[in-house]
Amino acid sequence: MSQSGRSVLVGLGLVFAVASGGCSNAPDRGRIELCRRVIESLHAPHAAIDNMRASSMQGGVKLDYVERVPGEGDRAHFVVCRFSGGADARGHFELESVETDRGRLGEARLLFLKRFWLAPPRDAPRIPDPDVPQISASAAYAAQSAVSALPLMAIYGLLACAYSLLHGLIGRINLAFGDLAVVGAYGAVGGMAAAFAAGPGLQSFDLALAFAIAVLLSAIWSDVVGRMVIAPLHARYRTGQPILVATVAVSICIQEFLRLFQGARERWLPPVWNDPIPLAKSGSFVVTVTPVQLLVVTAAFAGAGTLLLLIARTSFGRQWRAFADDPLAAALLGVNPAFVLSATFVLAGLNAGLAGWVVAVHYGNVSFSMGTILSLKALLAALVGGIGRLEAAFLGGILIGLLEASWSAYFDIASRDLVVFSLLIAVFVLRPGGLFGDVGPRMREV
Repeated sequence: MSQSGRSVLVGLGLVFAVASGGCSNAPDRGRIELCRRVIESLHAPHAAIDNMRASSMQGGVKLDYVERVPGEGDRAHFVVCRFSGGADARGHFELESVETDRGRLGEARLLFLKRFWLAPPRDAPRIPDPDVPQISASAAYAAQSAVSALPLMAIYGLLACAYSLLHGLIGRINLAFGDLAVVGAYGAVGGMAAAFAAGPGLQSFDLALAFAIAVLLSAIWSDVVGRMVIAPLHARYRTGQPILVATVAVSICIQEFLRLFQGARERWLPPVWNDPIPLAKSGSFVVTVTPVQLLVVTAAFAGAGTLLLLIARTSFGRQWRAFADDPLAAALLGVNPAFVLSATFVLAGLNAGLAGWVVAVHYGNVSFSMGTILSLKALLAALVGGIGRLEAAFLGGILIGLLEASWSAYFDIASRDLVVFSLLIAVFVLRPGGLFGDVGPRMREV
């Protein structure tokens, strides 16, 4: 090839490279439009967005703009939207992250943004205008937050009862109750999966099968842990530190067992009984509850009520209270300590299994590592309510569940756990016996 020919080819190549580079740096119109809709969700409806400039970034776009609020002046902002892959067949983009001049959007907020703000109208949930009472916007938001708190109340209340059962009997704490609940949750997922695999059937039967497997598995595991770990240490040592440390080890062992045999990835269930039931409305905002929320709350309160009646009204309850007051005197009067202790392990496991069933059925996902935070928050609930009394511990679970859901609804969700656990410090300082318990020891009526 001649020198002039090579020069022409090089020139054409340079032109093509420049053109290609210019095209790659041009922001995608579809991504710009989606990012612009994100901006709309970040500001009040009366704010005007002006002077918007788009620029391309690695994996996304950046929009610089000015927010004009009447009476407050102009404010410069930016938002960076990053995407995974390109558009699908319908022209939709998968939004991966959103970063603004005020920080990065958390996972929960990003999920709700994508599901309820950015989803196309045909994919969004449609609730016809119901004939329900009309209330104010603030009351409607508070009511929906309270409804969302119901499953959390059930979980924390049941696990707090499990803590209170064991602590009320022998004054010891088992930090593996959260992981026992996860065992029950995996059992519920397995039961539902087996029912789905067998073919379409009654969802009520599927839920009942999942419930039976969850409570049975947790009760068995709790009894084994109690017999092999807690009971021998309680008989050998006068202090509770060995049991506390041993149950932490049990918690880690259960987590590793679940990770090895169930995998590190989360297990998911398809939603069941999830059709919204309208309760009230404020304009277009409708306060709703789902049948599965009503089911899990009813089951939790029924389980807690049955446990309270069992301890207060039955022969076993009298034996449990007598053993809790004075083990030696109870044994002299015919109470079998081994039976009472073993039955307490089983009852606590049943409560943990019921809590795990609520987690699996309502939230639809289970992870091997979620037991630690469940254990700590349920222990916090029991301590806040009063760990020495079953009813106080359950009320503590209701309080912590309501506090956590309310904080998530009205304040920054990132600081939720900081506030919840700070409450524990305040309760210990101001009222060591809990809000509904007793500060000092007292004689229990037998």
